[in-house]
Amino acid sequence: MENIDINSISAGLSQIVRTAVSPYHTASYALKMLTDNGFKELLFEEEWKLERGGRYVVKVYGSTVAAFTIGDEWDGAGFRLVAAHNDFPCIKLKPSAQIEENNYIKCNAGIYGGAILNTWLDRPLSAAGRVMLKDRSGGTPAAVLVDFARPLFIIPNLAIHMNREVNKGVELNRQKDMLPVLCTNSIGYNSDDRGDVFLSLLAQELKAGPGEILAYDLCLYPVEEPVLLGADNSLFSAGRLDNLTSVQACINATEKGTHTGSLNITMLYDNEEIGSSTKQGAGSVITRAVIERIYNNMGYGSEKFWCGIASSAGLSVDVAHAIHPNYPEKSDITNKLYMNKGFAIKTAIDEKYASDLEVLGMLLDICGKENIPCQRYVNRSDIAGGSTLGAVAAVNLPVKMLDIGVPVLAMHSARETMGIYDQYYLEKAVESFFNWKG
Repeated sequence: MENIDINSISAGLSQIVRTAVSPYHTASYALKMLTDNGFKELLFEEEWKLERGGRYVVKVYGSTVAAFTIGDEWDGAGFRLVAAHNDFPCIKLKPSAQIEENNYIKCNAGIYGGAILNTWLDRPLSAAGRVMLKDRSGGTPAAVLVDFARPLFIIPNLAIHMNREVNKGVELNRQKDMLPVLCTNSIGYNSDDRGDVFLSLLAQELKAGPGEILAYDLCLYPVEEPVLLGADNSLFSAGRLDNLTSVQACINATEKGTHTGSLNITMLYDNEEIGSSTKQGAGSVITRAVIERIYNNMGYGSEKFWCGIASSAGLSVDVAHAIHPNYPEKSDITNKLYMNKGFAIKTAIDEKYASDLEVLGMLLDICGKENIPCQRYVNRSDIAGGSTLGAVAAVNLPVKMLDIGVPVLAMHSARETMGIYDQYYLEKAVESFFNWKG
């Protein structure tokens, strides 16, 4: 291994994991990190006045972020784009959530994305997200963020004595088996005067009255701390590595981008885990709108814009599947991903990953010249792989794109594991992509 400060990398990942507990919090985290480093905040609903040499960031619909730097010498001839998603599989609370049964107070909840359900059992869970509050003076309702940042819920397993076949596998029912317990109906907490316990807790957290809460979008998340582990501290374990590893790499690259002849754009999208087909997802025209506004501000017309699209290159940054220590046969026979051996370049014959050959050649050339370890990844032909935002975004913005990311174990578990060195390689690759003058 080269001389890499894994404690610094771990500290950076731990910070984002602790802070980015919902897509709304991830967007706010990215906004703060960039504005603290000299980026000017724009509002999506207002006219922009951009300048060469400017560094800008805008939050879109609360949970998606666009950031860009306009080089002093940029002539409109294309741009560099990096994109990641900031949502994650989780459990979300439904409206009118409270359920009272058998001395328990539970909450009605649904599953967001393709979560591995049994990994959410027996874990202390908190809640975070966005809430709409009435304006006390009768004005427009306000959107506010909330993070309880403490254990509130648990979803208990059924004891083996009540299901002797549990170790042969149990199919969990999303409506029945995944309801989180909030508390017991204890003495002094009578149902006659209690009302809605969770709504009351939420109101207290927001220093508001329960009647002021109009609606909420709240994720449950495990409260366990991220950790380095292993005999050599080379592994990193935490929740939401899919896809906060990529968000971290994109933010760092955006801050460090210095190519004066380039337009560098970073997009952090919500809703990838449910298909990206929302107004704030990669399947919308948000990215095209951002880029068109930049071109218009710089005095370039439609023809220059479309020429720029054809001359541009992008990276879709999302995690990949490391070879599993106990199931190596699940990996492709010649394209295996080893932890701490380099970030993954993901391609797919069925184009579920963005797999442009020109960008692939460009990135491999960059990595070779910059001595950045990388590995190739494809799925086994007899195992259907997942998909990510690169191919989805290209439908509305036909930019040459390539998918990359860090290898992880237990993708979509409540807690995932990665090689800490791979984060360094990923961040270096994305930064070099932004700054490459070749």
